[in-house]
Amino acid sequence: MENKTIFILCGEAFSGKSTLAKKISDLYGVKIVGRDEVYFAIEKILALENTPEDDDDNLWKNMWPLVLQGTKNQLLLGNSVVVDDNCLYLSQRDELRSVAKQAGAKSLLIYLNIPAEILKNRKEENKISKNRHDVPSEWMEEDSNLFERPMETEKPIICTADTKIEELFEGVI
Repeated sequence: MENKTIFILCGEAFSGKSTLAKKISDLYGVKIVGRDEVYFAIEKILALENTPEDDDDNLWKNMWPLVLQGTKNQLLLGNSVVVDDNCLYLSQRDELRSVAKQAGAKSLLIYLNIPAEILKNRKEENKISKNRHDVPSEWMEEDSNLFERPMETEKPIICTADTKIEELFEGVI
């Protein structure tokens, strides 16, 4: 990728952000940064799967500064980044856009607009596959209620369950 870009993925838990992040990474050679990556990197060292739920919730919330710093660091190294994180608030998306601007990078907001029934089915499938950190149902419900869907002024690129990645960035990259 010629120009540094931050791909900001925005969507609820199990909307396909991690899958899309991997596709973007493979297609454009960008680095993936997000709380799942941080969690899995330190999981064994800190025995995180044995963490009580209240402590795990606190840990999860406090990983955002690591994601932000990792994004900055990757841009400083000249890399483009796909930020794969859950239910980013408007303030967090603004922080990422500010990081992009400071680094002279372009920012693209991709909103994964996936129906609740599909999200629920994917969560159930994950209980078997364990491809990602489990998200308690209460968190999913809370996230859905608190999630700040992108506004039109943010110029999001809308991704649905039927969107083909090859078509997602036509005319943008």
